[in-house]
Amino acid sequence: MELWQRNFVRAALRSRLNELHGEEFETFFHKLMELRDPGFLGVRTYGDYGDLGADGLTVNARRLYACYAPQSVRQTSVKSKFRRDLSGALEKRSDEFDTFVFVHNDLRGILPAVTSAISHAKADHPQLRFEAMGANRLFREIRRLDLDDIEELLGPLPVREVVTGVGMEDVAPLLDHLAQSRTRTAPPDGIPIPPQDKLEYNGFSADYRQLLVRQLPYVPLVEAYYQQRTDPSERDETAGAFRDEYSAVRDGCSDPDDMLDQLLQYILGNKSASLRVQSAALTVLMYFFGECEIFRIPPSGWQTERVGMEGAG
Repeated sequence: MELWQRNFVRAALRSRLNELHGEEFETFFHKLMELRDPGFLGVRTYGDYGDLGADGLTVNARRLYACYAPQSVRQTSVKSKFRRDLSGALEKRSDEFDTFVFVHNDLRGILPAVTSAISHAKADHPQLRFEAMGANRLFREIRRLDLDDIEELLGPLPVREVVTGVGMEDVAPLLDHLAQSRTRTAPPDGIPIPPQDKLEYNGFSADYRQLLVRQLPYVPLVEAYYQQRTDPSERDETAGAFRDEYSAVRDGCSDPDDMLDQLLQYILGNKSASLRVQSAALTVLMYFFGECEIFRIPPSGWQTERVGMEGAG
């Protein structure tokens, strides 16, 4: 799937999630997971039996899924739903799963009360793993499908390239934050050194290395941004999406400069962006680069070929 198609699919998914609630969302989720995994069993409600505490199961991976997609979201109701679903699953299916997955359609992420409930549930049930599945993870499942299956799920894809805006909408607020904060923040003296070997090991050209090194003073702004977010899984989901996109780009491209260009397009889409927003996007990439989420890590004992780096002084 081409980059512009992936951006289109992401936008189409987010549009569908805005429209799908209750049983319609469950039906959509069942269809997606049945296309993805032959071992997935979508559980429908049946008479007095209900769903026996599950909206879906993957029998091979022993994962139980609980869906929640109301038209209006309230912290108390979501938290109560999570607790009821977990209690029902433990009562009726305790020997059928090792991982409890809370599936939701909230594009803004998980509410703070729910993250607290998940944390407490893990403390109360240390034998279980707990996960959340929102827009990012749903997209990561969809992108692994064949194009025919994607069209079955979301409708026809365009036959030619379309103009897309911010392909990765989850980082749009972060880009805005960085674009504003960078102008108010004086870069500290010196450049952090740790990513230097990784930059050289991955074979970026001198021009691209200089471009990336210039972003290093602003990388702490990204970490500060995620520290202030209410959803602790937001950073990890975004990192996972970057890893997946990097893997897809790497499979079809061998030049690291071209890979970087495609990752920028992944964030910004193919619609023109201001230089300030482009610089913010590069800062985001450099953050995940330094966190070892994307590009190759030098093996132990690898020695850089040069003492200093262009632009590092």
